[in-house]
Amino acid sequence: MTFETAMEKLGTLQRFGSPGAVERVDWILEQFGNPQHQLQFIHVAGTNGKGSTCAMLSSILREAGYQTGLFVSPYIIEFRERIQVNGEMIPKEAFAALMEQVFPYVEQLQSSGERMSEFELVTVLAILWFSKQKCDIVVFEVGVGGKRDSTNVITNVLVSVLTSVSMDHTEVLGDTLEKITTDKCGIMKPNGTFVVAPCQKAEVMPIVKEEAEKKDNCVIEAFMNDIQLLHTDLNGTDFLYHGSTLHLPLIGVHQSLNVCTVLAVTEQLKQKGFSIEINHIKAGLEKVQFPARWEIVRKHPLIIIDGAHNQDGIDMLKASVKQYLPNRTIVAVIGALRDKDTDYMVHALADVFHHVITITPNNPRALDAKTFALRWIACGQQTTAADDIDDAISRAEQLIGENGVILVCGSLFVAAEAREKIKYHFMEK
Repeated sequence: MTFETAMEKLGTLQRFGSPGAVERVDWILEQFGNPQHQLQFIHVAGTNGKGSTCAMLSSILREAGYQTGLFVSPYIIEFRERIQVNGEMIPKEAFAALMEQVFPYVEQLQSSGERMSEFELVTVLAILWFSKQKCDIVVFEVGVGGKRDSTNVITNVLVSVLTSVSMDHTEVLGDTLEKITTDKCGIMKPNGTFVVAPCQKAEVMPIVKEEAEKKDNCVIEAFMNDIQLLHTDLNGTDFLYHGSTLHLPLIGVHQSLNVCTVLAVTEQLKQKGFSIEINHIKAGLEKVQFPARWEIVRKHPLIIIDGAHNQDGIDMLKASVKQYLPNRTIVAVIGALRDKDTDYMVHALADVFHHVITITPNNPRALDAKTFALRWIACGQQTTAADDIDDAISRAEQLIGENGVILVCGSLFVAAEAREKIKYHFMEK
């Protein structure tokens, strides 16, 4: 099987799962000897910050000399970035070979009436690859929620992690923060360690403590005063931790929350016998990369892309604009999906941008650019609907002036498309 054929087969599956995801993944892994039971995991759930947290943890563990697996979603540049070992994507040949072994079992499930999703299959492939690569530890990001997510097939979890919780995927997880938190706490394992990111909303911690009591979990709350912020700008953030000055190149006011979470996790790993020194943390943070999250993709003109799309993410986007881009002319190139809370997005950001240029994301769930533009106009925002990313960037260039900024945002799908298109847009000039 070629990589192209493997991707075609993957594309035949439904994108979203249905009840029984954990059981389906477990059954397929059982056919391969249950490799998930021989691996050690850090399991990361949450609404925002999961990906950045996973990227930091993976980078630190690599610097400490551990064979480190990383499973994240969605991808930004290439599908294979979802499955990495020591920062290297799974090779195309290996991906295809695993698909050839696994897909007959998928077909067997389908013939019995089970509906396996793309994410479930990729979860299986990731675990098989991490086992084959003899990973010492795997950083495993939840897809959606926690309890019913296919990643919850893992059992040998060293630390479970909850990043920032807010309203998102309400059609699956529930329409209140309490319901969403309960679902995400479903990754807790009996007698486990559960690290919680700082600055959670008031509704979150009571639920966490209630669920932790049921499963006899030790809850570790990360706090902002675990670090001392020294300086932050568009080059990243410098902070003091245990007497050492550390630098994080990831931009955004929310990254200080994520780094506190990461440091709390590393402390727990050290208590469990992992050898992680301050120099490993320092080097790991300095080298971390995570695309499409307040990422500067061009300096002249300054173009930043960010995938924020839910309420918390939008709030953080607004705070980051005020922190890093005061007194700058900001033109937003923005697109969104129909099932996201675009009313909140528009009302929260209407006073942030000098001009908005809407686009239609390349996604079946995309909100039409003209429809989206009308929502901004109704809030008094100067708005233009563009034909595509190229058209939007060209229009934005004409509007920003000498000291202006183009901010591409609204969806990770928009961020991913823009990241590639912007490069070619300026090459052709």
